[in-house]
Amino acid sequence: MVKTDFDKVSHLFLAYPDGFNNEYEELVPFFDKLLTKIPSEIDLHIIANNARAKQKLQFKFSKRKLNIIVEENWNEIWLRDVMGISNGEHIYKPIYEPNYCTYLAKTMNYRNLNNIAINIIKDHLQKGIVQIPLKLDGGNFIANHRFAFITEKVLQDNDLPEKEITAIIKDKMGVTPIIVPVNKGDVVGHTDGYMGFIEDDVICISEYPKLDSLKEDHKYLETLRNVCGDLNLRIQPMQERPLGYSIPCQCEAKKKCCTYSANGCYVNFLRLNNTIILPEYTLTNLKETMYYNNVNEEALSRYGYQVIKINCDMLAQHGGS
Repeated sequence: MVKTDFDKVSHLFLAYPDGFNNEYEELVPFFDKLLTKIPSEIDLHIIANNARAKQKLQFKFSKRKLNIIVEENWNEIWLRDVMGISNGEHIYKPIYEPNYCTYLAKTMNYRNLNNIAINIIKDHLQKGIVQIPLKLDGGNFIANHRFAFITEKVLQDNDLPEKEITAIIKDKMGVTPIIVPVNKGDVVGHTDGYMGFIEDDVICISEYPKLDSLKEDHKYLETLRNVCGDLNLRIQPMQERPLGYSIPCQCEAKKKCCTYSANGCYVNFLRLNNTIILPEYTLTNLKETMYYNNVNEEALSRYGYQVIKINCDMLAQHGGS
């Protein structure tokens, strides 16, 4: 049985992008702020790719115990996607090999990242590994103790029949995969941009404003709500205001961009026991900014969470939160 986002945790892994050989390096100020918001009882494990970054971290956070792992070839910040899924005793490790951007494919050595991730799990988490023979990002695996919501991207990425893919997930990971469509225009195809469990039978689902430009998104979100209703899950709406900014890219594909920013996405928050670290954004005007940055905090607080907010404008420009 997999550990869920709402299960008790004692460790958090983060990557620290100081010295990364890509655009993630500009996110150092964001990660500095994020580190100040992690509850003190959580053991922090930080992946850096150079000794100088380690020294900077030790100086900046001298009053906090940090377990710093130096891996020279590490250049990835999205650890949820690459590190695998825990069941408490061991890690289920699918293959991390996103294919929506040729620029990233060239700059990231995915085979090397997967191997380093496996070594980190063995050496620093001291966990066993169950390798899952599927290409699957962790952001496309939103689970409670029974189900895992996965978009059809998993079918596109793996040259296997759907029955075989679902059997692998169910047999090896102990949850029933619920395969849902990919939203139109969403090349990343992650479920964590639309939904997230806060209890075993309560799931947050994005709810967008009624704008003509979001008609297709409304249809998609209604599909997700219907699926969850059929599974007898209670739905907690997350009020969101997607801005739809395209992300400039050096991709060789003949299109304007590979993906879009995550500005206005609140559902992809970080749960650490009784604490939720919730994104906030600078939206189109002050009224919208104030409303959306507060309404979801109020909703989650009613479930007993302590909600801590962090501005994710810069992080969202890299396609996630």
